[in-house]
Amino acid sequence: MSLKRISEMTGVSVSTVGRILSDPNHKCSSEDVKKRVLGAAREINYIPNASARSLRAGGRSEERIYRVDILLTRYAHETADPFYDELLMILEKELRDRGCIVGHVWHNAEFSDEKLSRTDRLQKLVEELYPSPGARSDGLIIIGKVTGKALRLLKAKEKNIVSINRNSTNYEADEVLCDGSRIAQTAVEYLAKLGHTRIGYVGDCHNESRFAGYQAALAANHISPDIDHIFDTLPNEAGGIAAMEYFSALEEPPTGIYCANDILAVGMLGAMSKRRQRGYMPSVISSDDIDAAQYTKPMLTTISLPKNEMVRFALMLLLDRIKGGHRIVSRLEVEGTLVIRESCHPFRELNEPEYYI
Repeated sequence: MSLKRISEMTGVSVSTVGRILSDPNHKCSSEDVKKRVLGAAREINYIPNASARSLRAGGRSEERIYRVDILLTRYAHETADPFYDELLMILEKELRDRGCIVGHVWHNAEFSDEKLSRTDRLQKLVEELYPSPGARSDGLIIIGKVTGKALRLLKAKEKNIVSINRNSTNYEADEVLCDGSRIAQTAVEYLAKLGHTRIGYVGDCHNESRFAGYQAALAANHISPDIDHIFDTLPNEAGGIAAMEYFSALEEPPTGIYCANDILAVGMLGAMSKRRQRGYMPSVISSDDIDAAQYTKPMLTTISLPKNEMVRFALMLLLDRIKGGHRIVSRLEVEGTLVIRESCHPFRELNEPEYYI
């Protein structure tokens, strides 16, 4: 039994292994336990029993077991973004449930780096992923932003590619898109409705749809942009902390701030909590709705992305392309949803005192 084998490999009970592999949101005693179990499942090409029996029996052609590689392009292990961790866990479960084998899981932020598009580095990176012609899988799912040059190089190696993204591939490949520009516009519109006219942006500014959406929303609300209210940073918690330190030092800081992702906002709110006595308490809104967004203080207002649907649609597109169901480049677009919590407040309330009992 594969679950028993994974248990023996990791030292984790069979019941816990089963819960981790069947529920992407399962809370473990430690993240290391979850990583060990998922790593072991990939190593032995784990698939649920029903699919495994079909594979051993030879199965009919429509029951073929496909091997799918995954490339995460927004972070390296040391700068993990929980949003992509959550997407990856959902995707791995969906692949196993569909009787697919999880192949390689690569993490490389360089595939989203616009600066590298002007160098020969990307070619070398792609060659490292595919050292020999026989190393290819049946398909590749890319999670996160990927530059046009990087995608074209990957297409030379993989015939079947689907992207899960907030930045469109511009019909270079099949994709499931939750448009970053629209996400940002929804967030900034909400701050504007609360009366904020000094609205800042924290995140990547280079060929980034969320930054473009932020700018468009300012123009639509007749708000003059201020370069001092823009903080260009990598999308991680440290970037959010640095942004809070920067804005706090301004003579006229933004009263409302849109963070391009939740982990940036988590960093900002953590830094804000330590600086309460200094009086700068801006409204903060972000996007993704990671699990941690419910547990920040104050709880984070954010644009929730439909992660489960994004993964299911991506896998549907990939399997359909593998089986020859479609040849044209296809896009499925999903909507984000505003989730109002506690981190945003009307502008007039900014300077009202807070009382604690």
